[in-house]
Amino acid sequence: MDRIGLSVKNGWMDSDRRVYIYFTQEDAMNLMSCGKDKATKLFRELDKDGIGLIERKKQGQGRPTRIYVKNFILPL
Repeated sequence: MDRIGLSVKNGWMDSDRRVYIYFTQEDAMNLMSCGKDKATKLFRELDKDGIGLIERKKQGQGRPTRIYVKNFILPL
């Protein structure tokens, strides 16, 4: 969630004004102290094919994937 705040400050929004973050596989590997296979599995589980907390959009060769963090707070 801290990264979303930084993304807003940096103006990282798409044409639909949806805020996105950059969080690479290497970032995940370092933060979680895990290998490439585990990081890939974690991203896949969080993505729309898994539990749907994030949506990843590839941008093309040499550019990092945009990650849209979905609203996961349930109303009371």
